[in-house]
Amino acid sequence: MKPAMPEVRGRRSLSIFVFGLLLSAWSSLLFAAAPLSAPQGRVMLTVTGKIAVTNADGKAEFDMEMLSALPQHEFSTETPWTEGRHHFRGVLLSDLLRRVGAEGAEVRAVALNEYHYDIERELVAEAPLLLTTHLDGQPMKIRHKGPIWLMLPLSDHPRFSTKRYHELLIWQLNTLDVY
Repeated sequence: MKPAMPEVRGRRSLSIFVFGLLLSAWSSLLFAAAPLSAPQGRVMLTVTGKIAVTNADGKAEFDMEMLSALPQHEFSTETPWTEGRHHFRGVLLSDLLRRVGAEGAEVRAVALNEYHYDIERELVAEAPLLLTTHLDGQPMKIRHKGPIWLMLPLSDHPRFSTKRYHELLIWQLNTLDVY
């Protein structure tokens, strides 16, 4: 009878693991499929293109409250454009794209001044690209590279300290176009 116990535990562990995977996949689908409410405040970010969840004529518009309701992430890093180490907080680009049910292979990130950079979805999946809404605990303002600054933890990952990655760290970001 005792030799059967590890097998039963193994089956239970496998069952729990499989259940966890299914629950995770199911919650991701629900997260993306849930309706997106209309922004009540000033629109900070507009997502267009190949997306499944919209709230305004085929696009997804987010105000600061809506962005803050998404899972928040943070890190401290130095940048070539600031002095010293600063604390960045916001939503991961991957989480936002999942929320709107993005289906394209690339994302064009566009700033207020029309500067843009095309980001491959593989990079979005592997790098912690943060849509920074708060710098050192304060909401970002346009005059200080806000209201959204796409950022990476440059200090912790030397591979991000190259021209390629620096060019995609767009400040005053206001549009994402999925294609």
